[in-house]
Order: sequence, then structure tokens, then C-alpha cells
Amino acid sequence: MDKSRRGKKQIIAAGVVCVMAAILCAFYGYAVYCGLIQFNNPSQKRYPVRGVDVSRYQGTIDWPVLAAQDLDFAYIKATEGSSHTDEKFAENWEAAKDTGLRIGAYHFFSFDSPGESQLKHFTETVPAFRQMLPPVVDFEFYGDKKVNPPDRETVCAQLDVMLQGLEAHYGVKPVLYATEDTMHLYLEGRYEEYPLWIRNVMKKPETGNWNWVFWQYTNRKKLNGYEGDETYIDMNVFGGDRDEWEFWSRNYEMGWNYRPGWGSFRPDPQYSGDGRYLAVQDVVTDESTGLQSVRVTIQDGESGERIFAFITDRARDFRGICWEPGTDRIWTQSADTGLRCYECTEQEWKYNPEAQRPAAVISKYDSYDGNG
Repeated sequence: MDKSRRGKKQIIAAGVVCVMAAILCAFYGYAVYCGLIQFNNPSQKRYPVRGVDVSRYQGTIDWPVLAAQDLDFAYIKATEGSSHTDEKFAENWEAAKDTGLRIGAYHFFSFDSPGESQLKHFTETVPAFRQMLPPVVDFEFYGDKKVNPPDRETVCAQLDVMLQGLEAHYGVKPVLYATEDTMHLYLEGRYEEYPLWIRNVMKKPETGNWNWVFWQYTNRKKLNGYEGDETYIDMNVFGGDRDEWEFWSRNYEMGWNYRPGWGSFRPDPQYSGDGRYLAVQDVVTDESTGLQSVRVTIQDGESGERIFAFITDRARDFRGICWEPGTDRIWTQSADTGLRCYECTEQEWKYNPEAQRPAAVISKYDSYDGNG
């Protein structure tokens, strides 16, 4: 009899524990769903630049209200596939321009549409303007694609068309938005030249040697200023400090600013370590193709005599030139070729592919409108 009672008590106790555990799990799940608990909380000090991405699901957006909540940028959905246009894009695009936010547009890539028609759809929908951020291709699974992923080479062939066409049209490398699944399966080892926007709402992303530019760290943030079907909004951080943000976010504007004539930009510092040489940038146009490239000319700091000149990358990919402190060595930085070193040895300037990158910042420069 006693054993029977003890057995019943144990069963009751186990049942109570199971019910309590189920209640706690349900509450935890509800708290996560409602954004009361968030897995990621990036350091404000480490990642001070923050922004949102929006679509029709946020409904009507009061952009001044939204922008006032410690945001620096917003990406707005424009298109999807070859024919769908977000119904709120035009309204959002124009209204967001009147805020202090840096804004850009994104395209949701379709695995089922040709890259050429997707490119055409986006470029016809998104008008460029001077302060815009680089365009984004949202490359993630949808429908049953995750369990039945399409062939890598087939998909990448169409993605190549889209990315190369966007770069040719807007004059700046587009950003690739991806989950870690699509990054590892399709992008890794092939697209590292493009800026990466990675999604991971559970933990800090792991992207190997491909440093991300943006990290979407939660899809469960609640902000003021929108009324739509979606209660929540996606939050993102930029992977650098504010100085780096100012430089990166001007990629498109930099290309817009370049124009023929000496002194379009003056590097910082302007002279080599001993003041002997001056470097100036100039834009030259290939008459046969119409493409513009940057010409860097080394001049004598006193006489102005031209000593050496070389043509570097396309104007809108070029990020600046700078001297390595205390040397007769100049570095260029380009979105296409990265860092390149030219140095004076035995009274002659030569490209040095073996040069080690210096610790000093080498790509910061100031706008200058006078003569070189």
C-alpha cells in the first residue's frame, strides 16, 4: 500500500514538473517571438552605426519618427525577381531622402528568374541619387529552396549577371545579403570581392576570412514610426566605427564627385615624409570605351615637374591615395584591386607587389576643389 502511494506521488510530481517545464518553454518561446528576449545585443561602443531594412510589411512609415531613434541608415526593398515591385518602395524612397539617414535599395533575388531580367527590373525601378548607398542583392532561400537547393553553377551564372550589371549601371560594387546557409553553399570562395551583409539572429555570425560589412542581428525589434502587418523591424549594425562608416558610405558619392581636371581630391597627407614629392589624382577617359579611370601623378614638391604617372582602376571604384609616413612610398586603394604600393627606388618610381601593408591608415583624404 505504501509503495503504491509513493508511486502515485512520484507520478504526480513528475507530471507537475513536466507541466511547469512546458509552461516555462511556452513563455520563453513567446518572449523570444515578441522580442522581449533577444539572443544578440551587439555592443554600442563596438558597433555604433545602426540601421534598419524595411518593406511593405512595415506599412506606412513616418520617416522622421523612425529616423530619430538612433539610426544611421535604412535599406528599402525595391524589387523581387523579374517583375514584382514593392508597393511601398516609391513612397519610402522619396520620404526617406528627407531625413538624415543614408539610404539604399535592395532586390530580393529569385532562383527562378534570369539574372538579366532581374537586373533590368531593378535598374528601371531604382533611380540613382548622389548620397545613396550601394545597391543590395538579397540572396536567401525561399519556399522549398532550402531543402531542395538549386544547382550552384546555374544559380551563380545568373547572380553574376545581376551583380556585374548593377556595378556597371551604378558604378559601385553591390552588397550581397545572405544567410550563413546561402553564403556557404553558393557565395563562399567566389564572391569575396563584394561587401557582405550577413544575417544571424541567434549569435554572432561566422564568415571565416570574408569580413562582413553589415550584420542583421535581430528581426524582432520594435520601434516607433510605422504601422503595417509586421509588428517588428529588422535591425543591423555596420562592422566598423563612425570614421569607417563615413568612408564606406561615400563609395557611391565618391564616384559621383570624380571629374576631369587636376585636384579633384587631395590625399591626406599630401606630401611624402620629407616633403619632396606631391601626389595628385586626375580622371582620364578612354575614348574608345568611354570608361573613366584614375591617373595618379607624382610631382616634384617644389618645381611641380612630373616625375611618374600611372593609370589605376575605374574612377568609381577608386578610394584614394596616401603616402606611407616617413617614406617615399605611395599606396592606392581600390575596390577592384585592393591596396597597391608604388615606391621610389634608385630615382625611379615602380610598382612593388611585395610591399607589406603599413599599420597607418592610408585611405583617408579630404575633398579639394582647387587646382593641383
